Amino acid sequence: MLITDCQPEHVAEAAVLFTNRYKLQREAVPVLPARMGDVDHVANRLRELLRVSAGVVAVENGRLLGYLAWFLVPDFRGTPRLGAYVPEWGHAAAGRDRAAVYRALYRAAAGRWSAASCQVHALTMLPHDEEAKNIWFWQGFGLTVVDAVRPVYPLAPPPLQGKLHVRQATVEDVPALTAVDAEHWQHYSRPPILMPPHTGLDEAGNVAFLSRPRNSVWLAYDGRQLAGFLRCDGCDFDGVEIVQSDQTVAITGAYVRPGYRGQGAAAGLLDAALRHYQALGFARCALNFESFNPEAAAFWLRYFAPVCYSLLRVPES
Repeated sequence: MLITDCQPEHVAEAAVLFTNRYKLQREAVPVLPARMGDVDHVANRLRELLRVSAGVVAVENGRLLGYLAWFLVPDFRGTPRLGAYVPEWGHAAAGRDRAAVYRALYRAAAGRWSAASCQVHALTMLPHDEEAKNIWFWQGFGLTVVDAVRPVYPLAPPPLQGKLHVRQATVEDVPALTAVDAEHWQHYSRPPILMPPHTGLDEAGNVAFLSRPRNSVWLAYDGRQLAGFLRCDGCDFDGVEIVQSDQTVAITGAYVRPGYRGQGAAAGLLDAALRHYQALGFARCALNFESFNPEAAAFWLRYFAPVCYSLLRVPES
């Protein structure tokens, strides 16, 4: 098995390797868009990647057994670290010993990443591939982010408790929304999540967000007290490419204040949003969350199917 740099002549075979895996993921989660199962589309994405970055391939007897291609990402996940990131369509392996192929590819890629002073290695994979999960676990990678999707149809959630009610936000709600969103972001810097501090949208940002017709925010109120919110973006989404389409709406923020949890607010917010986007003709709802966020992991996996796992390794030297 020969490991060498990924060249344009490898791209078509590499795209076939990925699309074969993606078709299996779509069998498990049929609501996924078909676009990333198109060999020509994936090949074009790989060509674009190679114009700005690099990759490696494994070849044996003239046959492509696997490939691994990446981007270099400064300030990775809000830290001062340089990261190497392999997207979900940036790798695949085939053959009788996929573990050996992936080990050889990672060995070569890690050497290049080390030479570039990368401090973080990251990779996104399709979750149906149990063999690959085990392979990357043995390379020292751990789960960080889960991307998930569901069809856009109502939940039929349990009734809201107490005086809670759900409605769509207007610009008059922006001051309260901005304050609770700031509380939401503080949640991520506390144990056990311990992410770098971030800030949410300010009032002007929330007004601008609500002004876009495909966007919406849903609010759970207890009288005049804002108990929680759910933000839906029908225009822009920073999630994995396999979920992206004009018929995908993304949940980009959700939070229920601690005193209101367990009273049906989160499910009520999600149900209201799904009904709204079903009426608009959307096909699927997508989101991503940190696997080490206990509230998120406990709630979202009740209603959404994982379609990508993002893995992380921080080398010790």
